[in-house]
Amino acid sequence: MSTRPHASPRAPAVVLPVRGCQYHGGCRGEDGFLAFCGNPVREGYSYCPEHLKRVYQRTPSLRELRAVTAESAPEPAETAPLPELDRTAA
Repeated sequence: MSTRPHASPRAPAVVLPVRGCQYHGGCRGEDGFLAFCGNPVREGYSYCPEHLKRVYQRTPSLRELRAVTAESAPEPAETAPLPELDRTAA
């Protein structure tokens, strides 16, 4: 017995050839559908070299992030002393 209510054979996966860059960046064409870049793709990918760099960005490691933060941290600034608070009951 199947766990799905309407069990049907699955359709085989179809691999379609990529004709051009599939990057759309959220832009819509005149017909209202997503407008793809369409430039020649890099072999093995579905994006042109320019959009491939944008889509497949390596995430920096925590160690790299800490090193960059430590290098670019501003020097502590001299601060004026804070005034004493009046602690008498109002």
